[in-house]
Amino acid sequence: MSHEATPALSEDAPRADKIIALPGYTEGYTAATYCIQDEDHTLGNLLRWMIMKNPDVEFCGYSAPHPSEPKIHIRIQMYDEKSSLTALHTALDQLESMTESILAAYQASLASGDYDRPTDLEYDFESVNQRLWEEKEAQGRGSREEWEAEKAEKEKAVKEEEDKKKAGGKKGKSGR
Repeated sequence: MSHEATPALSEDAPRADKIIALPGYTEGYTAATYCIQDEDHTLGNLLRWMIMKNPDVEFCGYSAPHPSEPKIHIRIQMYDEKSSLTALHTALDQLESMTESILAAYQASLASGDYDRPTDLEYDFESVNQRLWEEKEAQGRGSREEWEAEKAEKEKAVKEEEDKKKAGGKKGKSGR
C-alpha cells in the first residue's frame, strides 16, 4: 500500500511539517515510520527509549538517514492494532513532562545554592593558563620562560631564513 508523506501533527501545532508519516504506513498507523525534521540522535534515542516503555509497542527504532541531514526517522510498530501516532504523541508528552521536572529541580537547586562551586578560582584565560604553567613546572616539564625563549629563538631563525631567501632572490633578479 503506497501512501504519500502526510503531516503527523494537527493544524494547530507550531509547525505542521515538523513530523511527517513517511510512505508505507499501515491503515490506522499500527506500523509507521515518521520523519522528524531538525532533530538528531539526542531526541532520537530519548524518544525511542520513552516509546519502548509503552507496553503496547512491539518495536521502535530510529535512524539518522545521513549526518549532513538534520532529521531522524523513527519506526514504531504496535500490538493489537493500536495507533503508533498515539504512542508517539504520548512519548513526546512524557518527555516534555520529564524535562520540565528536571528543569524545575535544577532551578530549585540553583536558587538554594545547594551545589558545589569553587569560590577561590578564577576561570578567565590568563588565570587558567597561569595555573597550567605552574602545574607543568611542578611536574618538572619546563617553565613558561623557557618555552617563551625557545619560541623567540625559533621565530628569529625563521625570520633570518626568510631574509636570506629574500636577499638571495634579489641578487638573482638583478643578475639578468
